[in-house]
Amino acid sequence: MTERGLGALTMFENRLRKLKKEREKWAKRENINCYRIYSEDIPQIPFILDRYPNGLVLYDKSSLRFQAETDHDARLKEIVRIVTEVFQIPEDKLFLKQRKKQKGLDQYEKFSIEGNFFWTTEANLEFRINLSDYLDTGLFLDHRITRSWLKEKSKNKSVLNLFSYTGAFSVYAASGGASKTKSIDLSKTYCDWAVQNLRRNGFEGSNHKIINADILKWIEEESKNPNRERYDFIFLDPPTFSNSKKMYEEWEVQTKHRNLLLLLLTKFLSDKGEIWFSTNFRKFKMEVEEEEWKERGYQCLNRTKESIPPDFRDEKIHQLFCIEPLA
Repeated sequence: MTERGLGALTMFENRLRKLKKEREKWAKRENINCYRIYSEDIPQIPFILDRYPNGLVLYDKSSLRFQAETDHDARLKEIVRIVTEVFQIPEDKLFLKQRKKQKGLDQYEKFSIEGNFFWTTEANLEFRINLSDYLDTGLFLDHRITRSWLKEKSKNKSVLNLFSYTGAFSVYAASGGASKTKSIDLSKTYCDWAVQNLRRNGFEGSNHKIINADILKWIEEESKNPNRERYDFIFLDPPTFSNSKKMYEEWEVQTKHRNLLLLLLTKFLSDKGEIWFSTNFRKFKMEVEEEEWKERGYQCLNRTKESIPPDFRDEKIHQLFCIEPLA
């Protein structure tokens, strides 16, 4: 390993020790169990480290080209040593994930079959987490604040959660007093996971439905139903791209979001209802102009900056747009 590489690792260790102390103090004060510690703070160490009660997750954000180089393996081994030493944990409590371009069904692929599930808490709610078997753990930590906002808005409202993943937003809505929730996702695995999350927190039955379906197809078919339900609150956090064989058409958030949002607004939203739209596509640009929202009696507020938790230094981790009626 080069002298420059060794210097970067020393910087990383020093930075990690400082962050550990700061984050632990902050998390204890805020009563937060799952949080981000390190996020590519040092350019030569392009890794992300998240902390959970049962272990740490290390995401390798190196380019695919660099991952294939021999020097990468030596550096990775040293990074693992540093993390386990700083946090005083055995190596089997550190879970490594290497992000690669996802295509189609790949986005639902399991890494292994270890059954490493456990329950953790967030805002006095319980969520099922898995650190080893999937690309993601079951709870998107960057939306911690967004979930709390939705809870505050949900009392006596019907909530539609599209691309619902493991149903965390539905759990928050139900805990906030939502009259009903409906969660829809393409993956049966995640729908089953959402059922468990809702049930664990005391929410089940006909008022909290989980639907395993192609969201775009469901919306198209339901929009033709004259007796379709309208919702007081619609939340959606779609993938950037998907060409899954389970979908009847390819999805790309930049080119398809406009039609989807306007269809939801006109066909599915109740009077004075709200749509919250989130995306993690870093180059995303909202295609519906401010004047067009106004003509329809709405405004679109970009609440990205205030929705990103303090443990996330990446200001582009997601974007959040709140579409609400004009006062």
